[in-house]
Amino acid sequence: MDTREWSAKVVVMGVCLDPTSYQALSDLMAGVPGAVNIGNLDHYGSAEREVGRALDIPHVERELGRALDIPHTRICFIDYDQNREEAIRITERLRSEYPDVPMFAVSSSSDPQGIIAAMRAGCAEYLAKPIQQVQVLDGLTRVEAKQKKKARSRVRGKVITLIGAKGGTGVTSLALHLALELAHEGKRKCILVDQHPALGDASLYLGTGRHQYSFYELANSSDRLDEELLQGFLLHHFSGLHLLDSPEMVDAIHGAPPSAVEHTLAFLANIYQFVVVDCPPGLTDGTLASIAQSEQVVIVMTAELPSVRNCVRYIEHLSKLGYAAASIHVLLNRYSKKGSLSDDRIEKALGREISLRVPNSYNEVIQAINAGTPISSENKSEFGSAIRNWAHELIRNGAGNDSIQGTAAAAAKPRVETNALFGGMRALFGK
Repeated sequence: MDTREWSAKVVVMGVCLDPTSYQALSDLMAGVPGAVNIGNLDHYGSAEREVGRALDIPHVERELGRALDIPHTRICFIDYDQNREEAIRITERLRSEYPDVPMFAVSSSSDPQGIIAAMRAGCAEYLAKPIQQVQVLDGLTRVEAKQKKKARSRVRGKVITLIGAKGGTGVTSLALHLALELAHEGKRKCILVDQHPALGDASLYLGTGRHQYSFYELANSSDRLDEELLQGFLLHHFSGLHLLDSPEMVDAIHGAPPSAVEHTLAFLANIYQFVVVDCPPGLTDGTLASIAQSEQVVIVMTAELPSVRNCVRYIEHLSKLGYAAASIHVLLNRYSKKGSLSDDRIEKALGREISLRVPNSYNEVIQAINAGTPISSENKSEFGSAIRNWAHELIRNGAGNDSIQGTAAAAAKPRVETNALFGGMRALFGK
């Protein structure tokens, strides 16, 4: 008899488990101190709603007639023999709706492709029938270890999301140069996330080559995220910067549920001091999920009417969704004092000040892109200086060193505090 004990308590539920497997699970849970067995659904249809309701802690407490004084780990055991396609479907739905509920597949099949399919769908463990005590206990031990590791994380890094007011504003170039400077000059652990649904350019600009797996494939495995899994998705730049690539395929648009995108970025922020997200234009569900996890949202615009118009609409839309104006910053890229639209006209249209200006160095940036070698932080150009000053301000103001805080709380800071994040940027980059 295995005598292992857990500091966390366990609430379990089955979906379509055959009678023998369910009885074995019930007998096992009866021997685990503090474990609660909710029951076994006999159908896959709409199971995500019933599982979510059944595993809701207040519901469990009502069923037991008592309070659960210790946080419980909730686990769902899903039988993959009754109907594999339905089992995969419900696993994917549960992973999307309840990313904090680990799922264990249970099957008599040991086919490698079947195991891979279950894990890709979102299962944390794959248990072979008949259910054995050691299998379940090993799985519970691994789940608890992951949860303890998350709980020990006392520092949350900063998520900085960049989005273009329109296509062609230079978001990718700005994002990767900022990330490189944070990784190099600040000696900070930094990752760049290319969130384009297809054919993003970050890996091309950095000269790292493409990765066979993208950010979205990692996000679609969000319920079993750990640092070991992450390593299989990373591209490494010689500067120390890490990169999660965009999909390479041209015949399909990739994505992930917004909850999975949020969960993945939160996971990355617990590992890296800075997470820089390069988003495509448009406030898609994926981009809004990134914004929800961000301490700073930087809308990149240029001095042209369509860009100004779209920037105004972005700010208005985000305000309607409840995002504080103090968490949203406007970056004017390719800035020139001789531009056809003056700063005063742009700021009047925006109803706010421009947070940051990056001088027009278009030819220099294009040459760097074509060469696959980003502009060095040691370069004395105006562009290099602007990026370096931006990164220094982020580092100097303590970004990446704060204790874990809710995103809503960070967004609710007074305007004067948020402006300090870009402290003195107007002076650094000109009027």
